[in-house]
Amino acid sequence: MTYMQTITSRDNSQVKNYIQLASSRKERAAQGQFVTEGCKLTREAYDAGCVPATLFVTKSAAEKYSQELEEIFLSAQNIYEISDSVSQKMTQTVTPQGVFGIFHMLDKERQDVKINDNGRYLLLSSLQDPGNIGTILRTAAALGIDGIFLSSDCPDIYSPKVLRCTMGGVFKLPVTVSLDLRQLISRLKNAGITVYAAALTDDAVSLKDVCLGSGCAVVIGNEGNGIRGDVLAECSRALIIPMRPDSESLNAAMAAGIIMWEMTK
Repeated sequence: MTYMQTITSRDNSQVKNYIQLASSRKERAAQGQFVTEGCKLTREAYDAGCVPATLFVTKSAAEKYSQELEEIFLSAQNIYEISDSVSQKMTQTVTPQGVFGIFHMLDKERQDVKINDNGRYLLLSSLQDPGNIGTILRTAAALGIDGIFLSSDCPDIYSPKVLRCTMGGVFKLPVTVSLDLRQLISRLKNAGITVYAAALTDDAVSLKDVCLGSGCAVVIGNEGNGIRGDVLAECSRALIIPMRPDSESLNAAMAAGIIMWEMTK
């Protein structure tokens, strides 16, 4: 641990770097780092094996959360005590706790989803809402899904909004970004996995009539446009969640949650 230095300037280079990492997916990828805010999320990242590069804490936060952050204080490469004014500059919440971290991303080998013939997987195709991604990851972790695949145009799982919505869930299950969902679906089928598409098609089968147990995967599509036609064509079959005829379609995260419950029950 380096000696704790004090930062009072909102224009400090370390503060600017934190803000840049928080706001830019490109910068996170270039540096191989992501940011956390709050004691719980910072601790979750550390407990998952992410190495802390920098820790920022206000004086009051260092005292209040000393026990929870003790190991991170000992492990972080740099520690800065920041003023309340700097904390307000860095925060993305209404009531900041005064705890901010910069962590090295988990290495790809540890993060990749491993495909096996009795696994249960979810594929997210071109989702747009970070809140939906975060909620799906949190639910998947809670229910014990074996892995999540995201198309490359989904929101970054290391974005602050996604991380907050996952409540640490992103660190508790394997997640892989796929550059080609069609190729991935082909791999899954070759491994003995039945791949369903959550899509309203003429031949879609009701979720009540499908046995989603081991050895299955389900594709969840874009909130507004659903699953792309070429991706849909690769799937084994389509399924729908039965609803009243006068009902609106479900939120993507809600639909995914229902499907994952059926996969694990």
